Amino acid sequence: MTAMTHDASDTNTVSDADAGTEFAGWIDELPDGLVVCSRDGTIREVNERLVEMSGYGAEELVGASIDVLVPTRSRDKHAPLRKGFVQGNQARPMGPGMQLSLQRKDGSEVPVEISLSPLSAGDRDGVVAIVRDVTERLRAESVLKTTSDLLTLAGERERIARDLHDTVLQRLFGLGLELQATAIRAQSDVSERIERSVDEIDLIIREIRTAVFTLGSAGREGSLGQELATVTAQAKRVLGYSPRVRMDGPVETAITPEIRTELLASLREALTNIARHAGATEAEVELVATDVLTLRVLDNGRGVPTELGTSSGNGLHNMAERARLLGGGCTLSPRPDRGTELSWWVPLAQ
Repeated sequence: MTAMTHDASDTNTVSDADAGTEFAGWIDELPDGLVVCSRDGTIREVNERLVEMSGYGAEELVGASIDVLVPTRSRDKHAPLRKGFVQGNQARPMGPGMQLSLQRKDGSEVPVEISLSPLSAGDRDGVVAIVRDVTERLRAESVLKTTSDLLTLAGERERIARDLHDTVLQRLFGLGLELQATAIRAQSDVSERIERSVDEIDLIIREIRTAVFTLGSAGREGSLGQELATVTAQAKRVLGYSPRVRMDGPVETAITPEIRTELLASLREALTNIARHAGATEAEVELVATDVLTLRVLDNGRGVPTELGTSSGNGLHNMAERARLLGGGCTLSPRPDRGTELSWWVPLAQ
């Protein structure tokens, strides 16, 4: 390679060796790999970045075929493609739309992008290839795609959980209350079958609520107050009036998903029992959270029948069992003036 400078009186010629040194100096500053090949694919020049990427020494690459850097599986196809580029004599990216790889000396591969340019330099005609390592970019794209897929999945899970909670669960609650209201007026054998159906609905509700929390919708179920309002609103169809609701303490944040499920099911049982047995004209629901969560359901009805206790009647038995499984308990007692007080409690995690 020769460079010429002219003035009015003299012509200075820079030697090929000096020009080669200058060329090698600036190509080694490139952030990407560079390889210069002759028209037949013999490597003439490489920069330090290409040496680093390939694992070969510069002295091993210069004079070797460019095919040493081509993955073994692709070498048979590479020769005709290289000849086609030389004949076309036009700069372009190599293999657009394809995932290209450079084969290292140890046989491993590096994902790369390659840009090709024809080199016209007299008897040194050939091809210049710029080789860019895209390992980090592909890794970042993979992480981005994974994140996007996870967000899409999370959104779909949230939608399913929302539909289950806002539609399916509420309809099941309403159906359970309607069945219990029907059981009050039904004959004893029919009433028992209805009670068994209601128990099955309770199991389905538990399973669906477990699925809702598993799907990741626990965070969006922010307001226990809203759920209590829904249950009491549905109970109005059975009672003929709306129970008052009062909460005291950090009820919203203190309860776990498991407690929440059993609490709401027990409240529904308690309100249904008032409709069935109490003959009350008003009822009150109190929730208090300290180190124990206590649910109190009060009514002004006829009081506790002598034959009724937590050991008899499906509803009371179910409430007591729910509390027991969570380490708590359930009692039913007469109020001093008139009516009944049901107390249901479970311990809260400290």
